[in-house]
Amino acid sequence: MTGEDHVARYAAAVRGERTEPAPRPPEIDRRAVEAWFRRRGLPLVVRRDMRGSALLQRATPALTFLLVNDPLAALIAKLLDVPPAELERLLSNTAYVFALFAVTIATLVAPFVAGWLVAKWMRTMNRDGRLVLATIVLVLTVVVLPVVEWVTGLRSPLWLGLTINVGGTLLILFVVYVGAGSIAAWSLRSALSQLGAVGTLATRALPLLVLVVLFAFFATEMWQVAEALPRWRLWLVVGVLAVLAVLFMAAMLGEELRAMADRASAGRVPDLAAQLRGTPLEGLAAGAETADGQVRPQPLSRAERINVRVVLFVAQALQIVVLTLLVFCLFVGLGALAVDKSVVDTWLGEGKFLESGTFFNLELPVSKALVQVSIFLAVVSGLYFTASAATDPHYRKAFFDPLIDDVRVSLAVRQVYLAHKADGP
Repeated sequence: MTGEDHVARYAAAVRGERTEPAPRPPEIDRRAVEAWFRRRGLPLVVRRDMRGSALLQRATPALTFLLVNDPLAALIAKLLDVPPAELERLLSNTAYVFALFAVTIATLVAPFVAGWLVAKWMRTMNRDGRLVLATIVLVLTVVVLPVVEWVTGLRSPLWLGLTINVGGTLLILFVVYVGAGSIAAWSLRSALSQLGAVGTLATRALPLLVLVVLFAFFATEMWQVAEALPRWRLWLVVGVLAVLAVLFMAAMLGEELRAMADRASAGRVPDLAAQLRGTPLEGLAAGAETADGQVRPQPLSRAERINVRVVLFVAQALQIVVLTLLVFCLFVGLGALAVDKSVVDTWLGEGKFLESGTFFNLELPVSKALVQVSIFLAVVSGLYFTASAATDPHYRKAFFDPLIDDVRVSLAVRQVYLAHKADGP
């Protein structure tokens, strides 16, 4: 109930009039709303007094990851902890190589699968069931696992295993408490969604980008400059261009979010009911609006502003990374088809075509010069896309505006959530 409501009721009581009690605001599932914010990478929007609630349960998937990963990593270390001569002999044994390969794959895959399965399982449990499972995983991770590793000889002495696991558990709990875990989980989901949007990137962004840099790809000077660069200097150039992109994104996002956050803090949320559609607060817009149709002002804290900026920055950065990789693959394929050995020899000299290219130590069936040129032009394309996504209407409508709309929905839910919280008991 607002201050104006209290004054009106007091004045009516003085005049001897009967007043009906103000309608009680509708109940909302606060835990569901806070879980919604966390899934969207906005843990700092959650009430400060609730950030530590169900901390162990929320950390259980990460603790499961540690529980599965730790013995597998220790087993790999055990298999490789032999003298060089013995290791060389073992690597000629097919069974040993197969076992090492299988354990390595399991170490890379099994912890993620286990954490995902536990998280999915916990969503089907009630509160008591989640607490029991979280306690079991905690005991297994902190106590049982170090003892088993010590008994089996995977890790010794015992105090070392206990120290590592206790330290890892405390670190996970801290990360979950401050919200970094929610942001990391959201970033992973966002990355997977960007991979699912490769078709959109390829059809809407690639054609124009390729037209911009295609002539540079067939320029002799570009091949000569790129081929002459040692790989470490090429990565240094890539780093400089990446810093320019980050600075541009930071400045551009700062302006966009400052205006959006100021409007939200002042309670100016246009078309509130539509923005709440599909959220946990759908249908609750009326209870949060004032007489003039605005939402009661709920200023964003500094931490919330930073959280929103990080989420939007990561979302756009993932778009740029995916597009850059697409451009790299396109130019490698185009060069393999269109640039013949005789052309490379004419541009760069005899024998340059025969130097095989690598990408992060992965040998590719193309020349080193083609890989160098493709890396450079892909990063230039990414920088061009960074600038165009916010300034060019075609790119902005397709790629940047959806990210802004997503943040706008989150801020609208925050305003209504805090308004109902203020009215609630």
